[in-house]
Amino acid sequence: MTVRFYLALWTGKIVSILMRLLGKKGTTFPGFIALKICPNMIGFLASRFPEGAVIITGTNGKTTTNNLLASILKTAEKKIAFNREGANMLTGIAGALLQNTTFAGMPQASVLLLEVDEATLPGLCRQLTPRLAVITNFFRDQLDRYGELDTTIKLVKESLPAATELVLNADDPLVAQIGTGRKGVFYFGVSTLPTSSADSTETREGRYCSHCGQELSYTLFHYGQLGNYRCPSCGFSRPNPYIEAKEVKMESREISFRIDDDHDNHVYQVPLQGYYNLYNVLAAFCAADRLQISREDIGTGLNRYVSDAGRMEQFSLLGCEATLTLVKNPTGFNQVIHTIAELPQSVRLLIAINDLAADGRDISWLWDVDFEILALRQDDVPQIICSGLRAEDMALRLKYAGIKEDRITMEHSLEKAVEMLEQPSISAASALKAAASIAEGGAVFILPTYTALFPIRDILVRRKTGEKQRKAVNV
Repeated sequence: MTVRFYLALWTGKIVSILMRLLGKKGTTFPGFIALKICPNMIGFLASRFPEGAVIITGTNGKTTTNNLLASILKTAEKKIAFNREGANMLTGIAGALLQNTTFAGMPQASVLLLEVDEATLPGLCRQLTPRLAVITNFFRDQLDRYGELDTTIKLVKESLPAATELVLNADDPLVAQIGTGRKGVFYFGVSTLPTSSADSTETREGRYCSHCGQELSYTLFHYGQLGNYRCPSCGFSRPNPYIEAKEVKMESREISFRIDDDHDNHVYQVPLQGYYNLYNVLAAFCAADRLQISREDIGTGLNRYVSDAGRMEQFSLLGCEATLTLVKNPTGFNQVIHTIAELPQSVRLLIAINDLAADGRDISWLWDVDFEILALRQDDVPQIICSGLRAEDMALRLKYAGIKEDRITMEHSLEKAVEMLEQPSISAASALKAAASIAEGGAVFILPTYTALFPIRDILVRRKTGEKQRKAVNV
Protein backbone atom coordinates (compact mmCIF):
# COMPACT_ATOMS: atom_id res chain seq x y z
CA MET A 1 0.00 0.00 0.00
CA THR A 2 2.89 2.40 0.80
CA VAL A 3 4.29 1.96 -2.71
CA ARG A 4 0.88 2.64 -4.29
CA PHE A 5 0.35 5.69 -2.07
CA TYR A 6 3.62 7.35 -3.00
CA LEU A 7 3.24 6.41 -6.67
CA ALA A 8 -0.22 8.06 -6.65
CA LEU A 9 1.05 11.09 -4.75
CA TRP A 10 4.04 11.75 -7.01
CA THR A 11 2.13 11.07 -10.23
CA GLY A 12 -0.76 13.31 -9.17
CA LYS A 13 1.52 16.14 -8.09
CA ILE A 14 3.57 16.02 -11.31
CA VAL A 15 0.41 16.03 -13.46
CA SER A 16 -0.96 18.93 -11.40
CA ILE A 17 2.24 20.96 -11.84
CA LEU A 18 2.33 20.28 -15.58
CA MET A 19 -1.29 21.31 -16.00
CA ARG A 20 -0.74 24.57 -14.13
CA LEU A 21 2.30 25.29 -16.31
CA LEU A 22 -0.05 24.87 -19.29
CA GLY A 23 -2.48 27.36 -17.77
CA LYS A 24 -5.03 24.77 -16.56
CA LYS A 25 -6.51 24.58 -13.06
CA GLY A 26 -4.92 21.20 -12.40
CA THR A 27 -7.39 20.01 -9.75
CA THR A 28 -9.84 17.30 -10.86
CA PHE A 29 -7.75 15.43 -13.45
CA PRO A 30 -4.67 14.94 -11.23
CA GLY A 31 -7.03 13.76 -8.47
CA PHE A 32 -8.65 11.32 -10.89
CA ILE A 33 -5.26 9.85 -11.88
CA ALA A 34 -4.09 9.60 -8.26
CA LEU A 35 -7.27 7.86 -7.08
CA LYS A 36 -7.00 5.34 -9.90
CA ILE A 37 -3.59 4.33 -8.53
CA CYS A 38 -4.48 4.53 -4.81
CA PRO A 39 -8.26 4.72 -4.07
CA ASN A 40 -7.65 5.41 -0.34
CA MET A 41 -5.22 8.26 -0.91
CA ILE A 42 -7.63 10.92 0.45
CA GLY A 43 -7.76 9.23 3.86
CA PHE A 44 -3.97 8.93 4.07
CA LEU A 45 -3.40 12.61 3.23
CA ALA A 46 -6.36 14.17 5.09
CA SER A 47 -5.59 12.39 8.38
CA ARG A 48 -2.17 14.11 8.56
CA PHE A 49 -3.51 17.66 9.09
CA PRO A 50 -2.64 18.47 12.72
CA GLU A 51 -5.84 20.43 13.49
CA GLY A 52 -8.12 18.04 11.62
CA ALA A 53 -10.62 18.37 8.79
CA VAL A 54 -13.82 20.43 8.56
CA ILE A 55 -16.37 19.43 5.92
CA ILE A 56 -19.31 21.48 4.62
CA THR A 57 -22.22 19.88 2.81
CA GLY A 58 -25.86 20.61 1.94
CA THR A 59 -27.75 21.73 -1.16
CA ASN A 60 -27.02 25.46 -1.36
CA GLY A 61 -24.24 27.62 0.08
CA LYS A 62 -21.38 25.12 0.38
CA THR A 63 -18.82 27.18 -1.55
CA THR A 64 -19.76 30.48 0.09
CA THR A 65 -19.68 28.96 3.59
CA ASN A 66 -16.34 27.29 2.89
CA ASN A 67 -14.81 30.53 1.60
CA LEU A 68 -16.26 32.57 4.48
CA LEU A 69 -14.76 30.14 6.99
CA ALA A 70 -11.45 30.29 5.12
CA SER A 71 -11.49 34.10 5.39
CA ILE A 72 -12.07 33.86 9.16
CA LEU A 73 -9.33 31.27 9.72
CA LYS A 74 -6.84 33.27 7.65
CA THR A 75 -7.64 36.30 9.79
CA ALA A 76 -6.87 34.17 12.84
CA GLU A 77 -3.52 33.32 11.16
CA LYS A 78 -4.41 29.67 10.67
CA LYS A 79 -2.74 27.95 7.76
CA ILE A 80 -5.48 26.30 5.74
CA ALA A 81 -5.91 24.02 2.74
CA PHE A 82 -9.28 24.05 0.97
CA ASN A 83 -11.07 23.36 -2.30
CA ARG A 84 -11.70 27.02 -2.96
CA GLU A 85 -13.30 26.77 -6.39
CA GLY A 86 -15.89 24.20 -5.43
CA ALA A 87 -14.44 20.96 -6.86
CA ASN A 88 -16.37 18.96 -4.28
CA MET A 89 -16.35 15.37 -5.55
CA LEU A 90 -13.66 12.82 -4.63
CA THR A 91 -11.49 13.68 -7.64
CA GLY A 92 -11.61 17.41 -6.86
CA ILE A 93 -10.94 16.80 -3.15
CA ALA A 94 -7.98 14.57 -4.03
CA GLY A 95 -6.70 17.29 -6.38
CA ALA A 96 -6.93 19.93 -3.65
CA LEU A 97 -5.00 17.65 -1.27
CA LEU A 98 -2.28 17.07 -3.87
CA GLN A 99 -1.82 20.83 -4.22
CA ASN A 100 -1.48 21.26 -0.45
CA THR A 101 0.85 18.36 0.29
CA THR A 102 4.62 17.99 -0.14
CA PHE A 103 6.23 15.22 -2.20
CA ALA A 104 6.88 13.51 1.15
CA GLY A 105 3.14 13.40 1.77
CA MET A 106 3.14 16.00 4.55
CA PRO A 107 0.45 18.74 4.68
CA GLN A 108 1.44 22.34 4.02
CA ALA A 109 -1.35 23.63 6.28
CA SER A 110 -2.72 22.90 9.74
CA VAL A 111 -6.47 22.80 8.96
CA LEU A 112 -8.25 21.12 6.04
CA LEU A 113 -11.52 22.72 4.81
CA LEU A 114 -13.59 20.73 2.34
CA GLU A 115 -16.93 21.49 0.76
CA VAL A 116 -18.37 18.10 -0.12
CA ASP A 117 -21.05 17.09 -2.60
CA GLU A 118 -23.87 15.32 -0.76
CA ALA A 119 -23.59 12.14 -2.83
CA THR A 120 -19.80 12.13 -2.31
CA LEU A 121 -20.06 12.23 1.49
CA PRO A 122 -20.36 8.44 2.06
CA GLY A 123 -17.22 7.74 0.03
CA LEU A 124 -15.29 10.48 1.84
CA CYS A 125 -16.38 9.45 5.34
CA ARG A 126 -15.29 5.87 4.69
CA GLN A 127 -11.75 7.26 4.50
CA LEU A 128 -11.90 10.20 6.91
CA THR A 129 -13.47 11.10 10.27
CA PRO A 130 -13.95 14.89 10.12
CA ARG A 131 -13.43 16.93 13.25
CA LEU A 132 -16.47 19.06 12.33
CA ALA A 133 -19.26 18.70 9.76
CA VAL A 134 -21.44 21.65 8.71
CA ILE A 135 -24.81 21.11 6.97
CA THR A 136 -26.31 24.21 5.36
CA ASN A 137 -29.77 23.18 4.09
CA PHE A 138 -31.63 20.59 1.98
CA PHE A 139 -33.66 21.43 -1.14
CA ARG A 140 -34.66 19.56 -4.27
CA ASP A 141 -31.68 19.60 -6.63
CA GLN A 142 -30.78 17.54 -9.69
CA LEU A 143 -33.32 14.81 -9.03
CA ASP A 144 -32.04 12.84 -12.01
CA ARG A 145 -28.65 12.61 -10.28
CA TYR A 146 -29.40 12.59 -6.56
CA GLY A 147 -32.83 10.97 -6.58
CA GLU A 148 -35.59 12.12 -4.22
CA LEU A 149 -34.63 14.48 -1.41
CA ASP A 150 -35.37 11.86 1.28
CA THR A 151 -32.72 9.63 -0.30
CA THR A 152 -30.11 12.40 -0.15
CA ILE A 153 -30.87 13.22 3.49
CA LYS A 154 -30.69 9.55 4.49
CA LEU A 155 -27.36 9.25 2.68
CA VAL A 156 -25.88 12.22 4.53
CA LYS A 157 -27.30 11.22 7.92
CA GLU A 158 -25.97 7.66 7.77
CA SER A 159 -22.54 8.76 6.53
CA LEU A 160 -21.59 11.08 9.37
CA PRO A 161 -19.30 9.35 11.91
CA ALA A 162 -20.52 9.40 15.54
CA ALA A 163 -17.28 11.09 16.65
CA THR A 164 -17.79 14.07 14.33
CA GLU A 165 -19.14 17.27 15.89
CA LEU A 166 -22.07 18.69 13.90
CA VAL A 167 -22.97 22.30 13.03
CA LEU A 168 -26.57 22.28 11.79
CA ASN A 169 -29.16 24.75 10.50
CA ALA A 170 -31.81 24.97 13.24
CA ASP A 171 -34.32 26.70 10.92
CA ASP A 172 -34.40 23.87 8.37
CA PRO A 173 -36.35 20.92 9.84
CA LEU A 174 -34.74 18.58 7.31
CA VAL A 175 -31.28 19.48 8.62
CA ALA A 176 -32.19 19.85 12.30
CA GLN A 177 -33.63 16.30 12.51
CA ILE A 178 -30.15 14.90 11.82
CA GLY A 179 -29.06 16.11 15.26
CA THR A 180 -31.81 14.23 17.12
CA GLY A 181 -30.28 11.74 19.56
CA ARG A 182 -26.67 12.75 18.78
CA LYS A 183 -24.09 14.32 21.07
CA GLY A 184 -21.87 17.22 20.03
CA VAL A 185 -24.48 19.10 17.94
CA PHE A 186 -24.45 22.89 17.63
CA TYR A 187 -27.20 24.77 15.80
CA PHE A 188 -27.28 28.14 14.07
CA GLY A 189 -30.36 30.14 13.04
CA VAL A 190 -32.13 33.47 12.67
CA SER A 191 -34.67 34.94 15.08
CA THR A 192 -36.42 36.84 12.28
CA LEU A 193 -35.66 38.47 8.92
CA PRO A 194 -37.17 41.67 7.49
CA THR A 195 -38.84 39.42 4.90
CA SER A 196 -40.14 36.79 7.38
CA SER A 197 -43.90 36.28 7.59
CA ALA A 198 -46.50 34.15 9.33
CA ASP A 199 -47.74 32.77 5.99
CA SER A 200 -45.93 31.51 2.93
CA THR A 201 -46.94 30.61 -0.61
CA GLU A 202 -43.43 29.48 -1.55
CA THR A 203 -42.69 25.94 -2.56
CA ARG A 204 -41.25 24.18 0.48
CA GLU A 205 -39.68 20.82 1.20
CA GLY A 206 -40.12 18.93 4.45
CA ARG A 207 -43.75 19.83 4.94
CA TYR A 208 -44.14 16.82 7.23
CA CYS A 209 -42.32 15.80 10.41
CA SER A 210 -39.43 13.45 9.65
CA HIS A 211 -40.06 11.56 12.91
CA CYS A 212 -43.82 10.90 12.90
CA GLY A 213 -45.14 12.12 9.52
CA GLN A 214 -47.51 14.78 10.96
CA GLU A 215 -47.66 18.10 9.09
CA LEU A 216 -45.42 20.72 10.75
CA SER A 217 -46.95 23.97 12.00
CA TYR A 218 -45.08 27.28 11.65
CA THR A 219 -45.25 30.52 13.59
CA LEU A 220 -42.80 32.18 11.16
CA PHE A 221 -41.46 31.48 7.67
CA HIS A 222 -38.08 32.85 6.55
CA TYR A 223 -37.93 31.25 3.10
CA GLY A 224 -38.71 27.82 1.68
CA GLN A 225 -39.21 25.46 4.65
CA LEU A 226 -36.87 27.52 6.84
CA GLY A 227 -38.57 29.12 9.83
CA ASN A 228 -39.89 28.53 13.34
CA TYR A 229 -41.65 25.15 13.22
CA ARG A 230 -43.10 22.54 15.53
CA CYS A 231 -44.69 19.14 15.13
CA PRO A 232 -48.08 19.09 16.94
CA SER A 233 -47.92 15.31 17.28
CA CYS A 234 -44.47 14.24 18.56
CA GLY A 235 -43.14 17.62 19.75
CA PHE A 236 -40.18 17.80 17.35
CA SER A 237 -39.43 21.51 17.04
CA ARG A 238 -36.82 24.06 16.04
CA PRO A 239 -33.85 23.54 18.41
CA ASN A 240 -32.50 26.47 20.39
CA PRO A 241 -29.58 27.79 18.32
CA TYR A 242 -26.07 27.99 19.76
CA ILE A 243 -25.53 30.94 17.38
CA GLU A 244 -28.63 33.02 16.57
CA ALA A 245 -28.70 36.24 14.52
CA LYS A 246 -31.00 39.11 15.40
CA GLU A 247 -31.54 42.71 14.22
CA VAL A 248 -30.72 41.64 10.65
CA LYS A 249 -30.46 44.37 8.00
CA MET A 250 -29.31 44.56 4.39
CA GLU A 251 -28.06 47.86 2.99
CA SER A 252 -25.73 48.78 0.13
CA ARG A 253 -24.64 45.23 -0.70
CA GLU A 254 -23.97 44.47 2.95
CA ILE A 255 -25.68 42.31 5.58
CA SER A 256 -25.44 43.36 9.22
CA PHE A 257 -26.61 41.48 12.32
CA ARG A 258 -26.00 40.87 16.00
CA ILE A 259 -25.60 37.58 17.83
CA ASP A 260 -28.13 36.70 20.48
CA ASP A 261 -26.00 35.68 23.42
CA ASP A 262 -25.01 37.30 26.68
CA HIS A 263 -21.38 37.85 25.79
CA ASP A 264 -21.58 39.65 22.48
CA ASN A 265 -23.14 42.99 21.59
CA HIS A 266 -21.02 43.49 18.49
CA VAL A 267 -22.67 44.37 15.15
CA TYR A 268 -21.25 42.09 12.44
CA GLN A 269 -21.10 43.28 8.82
CA VAL A 270 -20.55 41.09 5.76
CA PRO A 271 -20.25 42.36 2.16
CA LEU A 272 -22.87 39.99 0.73
CA GLN A 273 -26.31 40.40 -0.82
CA GLY A 274 -29.39 38.27 -0.18
CA TYR A 275 -30.79 37.19 3.16
CA TYR A 276 -30.21 33.55 2.18
CA ASN A 277 -26.49 34.31 2.38
CA LEU A 278 -26.92 35.15 6.07
CA TYR A 279 -27.30 31.41 6.71
CA ASN A 280 -23.92 30.78 5.06
CA VAL A 281 -22.43 33.49 7.27
CA LEU A 282 -23.92 31.94 10.41
CA ALA A 283 -22.75 28.45 9.44
CA ALA A 284 -19.18 29.77 9.07
CA PHE A 285 -19.55 31.79 12.29
CA CYS A 286 -20.71 28.75 14.30
CA ALA A 287 -17.97 26.50 12.85
CA ALA A 288 -15.30 29.11 13.60
CA ASP A 289 -16.57 29.43 17.16
CA ARG A 290 -16.32 25.65 17.62
CA LEU A 291 -12.74 25.86 16.32
CA GLN A 292 -12.00 28.27 19.20
CA ILE A 293 -11.61 31.34 16.97
CA SER A 294 -12.13 34.63 18.84
CA ARG A 295 -15.20 36.78 18.11
CA GLU A 296 -12.88 39.61 17.08
CA ASP A 297 -11.23 37.47 14.39
CA ILE A 298 -14.62 36.14 13.28
CA GLY A 299 -15.93 39.69 12.82
CA THR A 300 -12.82 40.84 10.97
CA GLY A 301 -12.76 37.74 8.75
CA LEU A 302 -16.42 38.21 7.78
CA ASN A 303 -15.90 41.90 7.07
CA ARG A 304 -12.88 41.19 4.84
CA TYR A 305 -14.67 38.54 2.79
CA VAL A 306 -14.70 39.06 -0.97
CA SER A 307 -17.24 37.06 -2.98
CA ASP A 308 -15.54 34.54 -5.21
CA ALA A 309 -16.15 31.56 -7.49
CA GLY A 310 -19.30 32.99 -9.05
CA ARG A 311 -21.27 33.41 -5.82
CA MET A 312 -22.39 37.07 -5.82
CA GLU A 313 -18.98 37.86 -7.34
CA GLN A 314 -18.54 41.41 -8.63
CA PHE A 315 -17.05 42.36 -12.01
CA SER A 316 -16.68 45.68 -13.80
CA LEU A 317 -17.95 45.78 -17.38
CA LEU A 318 -17.96 48.69 -19.78
CA GLY A 319 -20.40 51.15 -18.24
CA CYS A 320 -21.75 48.89 -15.51
CA GLU A 321 -21.01 46.70 -12.50
CA ALA A 322 -22.11 43.08 -12.91
CA THR A 323 -22.88 40.48 -10.24
CA LEU A 324 -22.21 36.86 -11.21
CA THR A 325 -24.03 34.22 -9.18
CA LEU A 326 -24.76 30.54 -9.70
CA VAL A 327 -28.36 29.30 -10.00
CA LYS A 328 -29.05 25.58 -9.90
CA ASN A 329 -32.38 24.79 -8.24
CA PRO A 330 -35.80 26.46 -7.64
CA THR A 331 -35.21 27.62 -4.04
CA GLY A 332 -31.80 29.12 -4.74
CA PHE A 333 -33.04 30.82 -7.92
CA ASN A 334 -36.07 32.20 -6.04
CA GLN A 335 -33.84 33.75 -3.40
CA VAL A 336 -31.71 35.45 -6.06
CA ILE A 337 -34.88 36.80 -7.73
CA HIS A 338 -36.18 38.12 -4.41
CA THR A 339 -32.83 39.87 -3.88
CA ILE A 340 -32.99 41.42 -7.37
CA ALA A 341 -36.62 42.48 -6.93
CA GLU A 342 -35.73 44.40 -3.77
CA LEU A 343 -33.07 46.53 -5.47
CA PRO A 344 -34.03 50.20 -5.82
CA GLN A 345 -32.61 50.63 -9.33
CA SER A 346 -33.37 49.03 -12.72
CA VAL A 347 -31.82 45.62 -13.41
CA ARG A 348 -30.62 43.93 -16.60
CA LEU A 349 -30.20 40.15 -16.63
CA LEU A 350 -28.25 37.50 -18.48
CA ILE A 351 -29.57 34.00 -17.70
CA ALA A 352 -27.53 31.07 -19.07
CA ILE A 353 -29.14 27.63 -18.78
CA ASN A 354 -27.27 24.43 -19.67
CA ASP A 355 -28.45 20.86 -19.25
CA LEU A 356 -25.20 18.92 -19.14
CA ALA A 357 -24.64 16.13 -16.59
CA ALA A 358 -23.29 18.46 -13.88
CA ASP A 359 -26.33 20.76 -14.29
CA GLY A 360 -28.89 17.97 -14.30
CA ARG A 361 -30.43 16.86 -17.60
CA ASP A 362 -33.97 17.71 -16.55
CA ILE A 363 -34.62 21.46 -16.64
CA SER A 364 -38.31 21.28 -15.76
CA TRP A 365 -37.33 22.85 -12.41
CA LEU A 366 -37.38 26.23 -14.20
CA TRP A 367 -41.18 26.07 -14.01
CA ASP A 368 -40.96 26.03 -10.19
CA VAL A 369 -39.03 29.32 -10.11
CA ASP A 370 -41.07 32.48 -9.37
CA PHE A 371 -40.17 34.50 -12.48
CA GLU A 372 -43.61 36.07 -12.06
CA ILE A 373 -41.98 38.31 -9.42
CA LEU A 374 -39.87 39.85 -12.19
CA ALA A 375 -42.97 40.35 -14.32
CA LEU A 376 -44.53 42.43 -11.54
CA ARG A 377 -41.73 45.00 -11.84
CA GLN A 378 -40.75 44.56 -15.48
CA ASP A 379 -40.74 48.31 -16.07
CA ASP A 380 -37.50 48.16 -14.08
CA VAL A 381 -36.19 45.14 -16.03
CA PRO A 382 -35.45 46.52 -19.52
CA GLN A 383 -33.33 43.64 -20.80
CA ILE A 384 -33.17 39.87 -20.23
CA ILE A 385 -30.71 37.92 -22.37
CA CYS A 386 -31.30 34.16 -22.45
CA SER A 387 -28.21 32.11 -23.27
CA GLY A 388 -26.75 28.63 -22.90
CA LEU A 389 -27.81 25.32 -24.45
CA ARG A 390 -31.42 25.78 -23.30
CA ALA A 391 -31.85 29.47 -24.08
CA GLU A 392 -35.16 28.85 -25.85
CA ASP A 393 -36.59 27.02 -22.82
CA MET A 394 -35.61 29.93 -20.59
CA ALA A 395 -37.18 32.46 -22.95
CA LEU A 396 -40.38 30.42 -23.10
CA ARG A 397 -40.57 30.26 -19.31
CA LEU A 398 -40.16 34.05 -19.07
CA LYS A 399 -42.87 34.58 -21.66
CA TYR A 400 -45.31 32.41 -19.66
CA ALA A 401 -44.34 34.32 -16.51
CA GLY A 402 -45.66 37.46 -18.18
CA ILE A 403 -42.42 39.16 -19.26
CA LYS A 404 -42.98 41.25 -22.41
CA GLU A 405 -41.37 39.72 -25.48
CA ASP A 406 -39.53 42.93 -26.41
CA ARG A 407 -37.53 42.59 -23.16
CA ILE A 408 -36.31 39.09 -24.03
CA THR A 409 -33.60 38.14 -26.49
CA MET A 410 -31.71 34.90 -27.12
CA GLU A 411 -28.00 34.52 -27.77
CA HIS A 412 -26.45 31.06 -27.51
CA SER A 413 -22.88 32.37 -27.52
CA LEU A 414 -21.86 33.28 -23.97
CA GLU A 415 -19.20 35.68 -25.25
CA LYS A 416 -21.71 37.60 -27.40
CA ALA A 417 -24.28 37.54 -24.61
CA VAL A 418 -21.81 39.29 -22.28
CA GLU A 419 -21.01 41.81 -25.02
CA MET A 420 -24.72 42.58 -25.35
CA LEU A 421 -24.75 43.71 -21.71
CA GLU A 422 -22.19 46.36 -22.60
CA GLN A 423 -23.69 47.28 -25.96
CA PRO A 424 -27.43 46.63 -25.96
CA SER A 425 -28.62 46.12 -29.52
CA ILE A 426 -31.74 44.06 -29.27
CA SER A 427 -35.09 45.43 -30.40
CA ALA A 428 -35.11 49.19 -30.79
CA ALA A 429 -37.43 49.81 -27.83
CA SER A 430 -35.55 47.52 -25.41
CA ALA A 431 -32.15 48.75 -26.60
CA LEU A 432 -33.18 52.28 -25.73
CA LYS A 433 -34.36 51.25 -22.26
CA ALA A 434 -31.25 49.16 -21.67
CA ALA A 435 -29.06 52.09 -22.69
CA ALA A 436 -31.02 54.30 -20.30
CA SER A 437 -30.45 51.74 -17.55
CA ILE A 438 -26.68 51.87 -18.19
CA ALA A 439 -26.74 55.67 -18.09
CA GLU A 440 -28.65 55.63 -14.80
CA GLY A 441 -26.26 53.16 -13.16
CA GLY A 442 -28.67 50.25 -13.22
CA ALA A 443 -27.60 46.88 -11.86
CA VAL A 444 -26.58 43.86 -13.95
CA PHE A 445 -26.94 40.27 -12.79
CA ILE A 446 -25.51 37.27 -14.66
CA LEU A 447 -27.18 34.02 -13.61
CA PRO A 448 -25.67 30.81 -15.05
CA THR A 449 -26.16 27.14 -14.22
CA TYR A 450 -23.07 25.20 -13.16
CA THR A 451 -21.45 24.32 -16.51
CA ALA A 452 -22.01 27.85 -17.84
CA LEU A 453 -20.61 29.49 -14.69
CA PHE A 454 -16.88 29.11 -15.23
CA PRO A 455 -16.90 29.83 -19.00
CA ILE A 456 -18.74 33.09 -18.26
CA ARG A 457 -16.40 33.85 -15.37
CA ASP A 458 -13.41 33.29 -17.67
CA ILE A 459 -14.94 35.75 -20.17
CA LEU A 460 -15.37 38.35 -17.44
CA VAL A 461 -11.86 37.79 -16.07
CA ARG A 462 -10.30 38.10 -19.55
CA ARG A 463 -11.60 41.62 -19.86
CA LYS A 464 -9.18 44.10 -18.34
CA THR A 465 -11.60 45.44 -15.77
CA GLY A 466 -12.48 41.89 -14.70
CA GLU A 467 -8.80 41.06 -14.17
CA LYS A 468 -8.59 44.00 -11.81
CA GLN A 469 -11.45 42.61 -9.76
CA ARG A 470 -9.90 39.16 -9.65
CA LYS A 471 -6.71 40.51 -8.12
CA ALA A 472 -8.79 42.04 -5.34
CA VAL A 473 -9.95 38.62 -4.13
CA ASN A 474 -8.29 38.00 -0.78
CA VAL A 475 -9.35 34.51 0.23
